[in-house]
Amino acid sequence: MAQYPHVRVFYGSDGLVHFMPFTDAVHNGQYAEKHIGQGLIDFAELDLSEYRLRLDAAKGIPLTIEHYQEIRNAVYNVAETLKHKHSYAFFFLVGLLNNILKTPIYYKDDIDAEQLKQLAVCLEELERVIELQKVFREAVDVCLDRENRPDKIMSERLCEFMKGHPEFGDAAVKMQYALLPKKKGKVDIDTLRDIHDWKLTEQDDLPEIMHQGVEGVSLMPYYLIEYLDEMLFFEFTEMLKNGQYVKRCKLCGRYFVLADKRKRDFCDRPYKGKRTCKQVGAKLFFEKGIEADTYLQQYLTEYNKVYSRRYRAAGKYAGEHSGRDLTEEQFKAWSAAASQSRRDYVEGKISGEEMLARVRLD
Repeated sequence: MAQYPHVRVFYGSDGLVHFMPFTDAVHNGQYAEKHIGQGLIDFAELDLSEYRLRLDAAKGIPLTIEHYQEIRNAVYNVAETLKHKHSYAFFFLVGLLNNILKTPIYYKDDIDAEQLKQLAVCLEELERVIELQKVFREAVDVCLDRENRPDKIMSERLCEFMKGHPEFGDAAVKMQYALLPKKKGKVDIDTLRDIHDWKLTEQDDLPEIMHQGVEGVSLMPYYLIEYLDEMLFFEFTEMLKNGQYVKRCKLCGRYFVLADKRKRDFCDRPYKGKRTCKQVGAKLFFEKGIEADTYLQQYLTEYNKVYSRRYRAAGKYAGEHSGRDLTEEQFKAWSAAASQSRRDYVEGKISGEEMLARVRLD
């Protein structure tokens, strides 16, 4: 039996991927994406600096019953930083925290200790979000970016990643079947939406909507996703299966999903004001005449060199690092500074030589 909250994922007859989040058996919402992968990329690019600060503050509160309410408030305060920043990270995280803290306590003789255990588990789950971002950032870098480490084909990179993360081989996502309205061999999303809006049950009341001209009903598959890591894994594996890749925006330097085979260089994220990188970037690059800029090509070479140093350090103990290895924290700090230097160059604030001088570590 499914637990709440969860998300049901349907491939619709309209060609879109539909996500239907359920907070309980009655209340649900819906949003759609043209392609799988946007949630994964947004999570990998998510700025967790405020999240980390609030988590550190929460962990600094003494874990005693006198501070129970203070810690409980702090736990939700950490999760609140993800609200409106990510399509499903906040949904899954708050649902998990609610489930932990609402778990019945049967050991009445030591209820205080059990309540503190629940808070400790909540803090562990908040910490795990940071770890998930590290792992899936690496998954995106290694397996989905064709411009990263071009000396290796994609299957070689996937094997390398799996060698470092064997837990991916044990991951699983639930697939379930239900009597659903069918159209063009896939789920008829419009009719399914009506079923939920009218509070009908999928099995007993489906005949009531047959007059609408649907092709009938059938046992149709959908994915049932109950945790954040399951959703990230689902998007990652679907991108691999569909041959979908990512690319770094030439303007902001962040990843975006390559939705089709057309040449794309800029993402749809806001750049300055209400304008996006796609709207601003092409004009900037045209005016500067840097579509084939050798400085940007050298920047990419330097990025790949530094990334290789971080990748070599992955899985090593601190004492095993050589002088050229970079830790995750060192690479993250360098990458942020390098991306800013790149933006400054594209906008004409610094020269190409200065940009390369800033990003080179040798």
